Amino acid sequence: MVTSMTSTPDLRAYDFRYKRNVDELRFCYVLNPASPHSEWALREIIQPAFRALHREYGVTAEPIAYGELPQERPGSVTYVVYGPTNPLLMPPEEQHYLAALAATGARTNIISAYPLTETNDDGPDYALARTVVPRLCDALDINAIYPDHLDLVRGLRTNTWQDVHVNAIGETVRVKYEPTQSVDPGDLAMLDRMRVRHAGEIAALARIHRDHHLWQRKPYTDGSIMFTHDGHWLVSQTVTDKTRMTAADYDLITSFDEGAQSLTYAGERLPSSDAPEFLMLSSLLAMHDRRPRLIVHFHHRELTRGRRHRGLVSDARIECGRFAAGRHFFRELRQKSSNWFIIREHGMVWTGDSVAEFDDYVRSVVSATT
Repeated sequence: MVTSMTSTPDLRAYDFRYKRNVDELRFCYVLNPASPHSEWALREIIQPAFRALHREYGVTAEPIAYGELPQERPGSVTYVVYGPTNPLLMPPEEQHYLAALAATGARTNIISAYPLTETNDDGPDYALARTVVPRLCDALDINAIYPDHLDLVRGLRTNTWQDVHVNAIGETVRVKYEPTQSVDPGDLAMLDRMRVRHAGEIAALARIHRDHHLWQRKPYTDGSIMFTHDGHWLVSQTVTDKTRMTAADYDLITSFDEGAQSLTYAGERLPSSDAPEFLMLSSLLAMHDRRPRLIVHFHHRELTRGRRHRGLVSDARIECGRFAAGRHFFRELRQKSSNWFIIREHGMVWTGDSVAEFDDYVRSVVSATT
């Protein structure tokens, strides 16, 4: 479920200057003993998600009994997934426990389970989730993963194992590519020049994100931006608050290798997790037509899941963070004969040549949905 923040996060606590190693990560899960769906969630959501994480990163997950807290491990990042639960009916005891998990520093995420009606529609109270759940998540310092999946067998709006898998990577490893940080004086000088060159545009993009609320969960986790040039790219860093960003929140990418799933960058923090697909999309567009000057990925609930522009929704879900996603992006834009499209159950991708064009697009397309 979407959440919002009223203050800027302490980026030092996240320390996304580098890609985390397996020995710095810890994954845990807690089953909700009050839910009749707990064993199903373990079997169909939690275990498959952690099996995929084990294959990719070698991590293991450990169960924690309800009411217990993970032991502190200095220097490590702890991810906890809890559920299933109905956030709209969460009793005080359950809220206190989730807040206690978050207070340990654990990235605490919940699997939602909202009952459907007999006709497999959302219950009348589900409409409240749009405002109630974000406030609850902010109060408890947790995240409710957005429940796009309708399980008609159990009559639930809930999550999939893929949701947990992608969410866990985003909360811990952060990026799926292999980064190499450049300290070459020439690269650093180019980074400085590009930051100066695009400073005004970045400030304008921050205003647009503020004015039109172009995020769902938090402005520093959702979305990413890339300015493209021949031979190098300026991209927002991980954990950049899009409403307050400055040019200092951008990295210079100097090269990439799709086969090795790697990129080289200059800057203080890791480039956005979306950098691989942006790099591939930029290159493919340059080969077949012309390279766009600006690529923006943003989130907006009414566009992602609303009724408008359904013809611009991708046929399949696209796993972002990989170079292959850029190939999917390119095909979507070509097939739809458009400069933007909606990633199914995720967010928007827009390509163009200027911030002014993006501003016009947001005013005409995004504002019309509110």
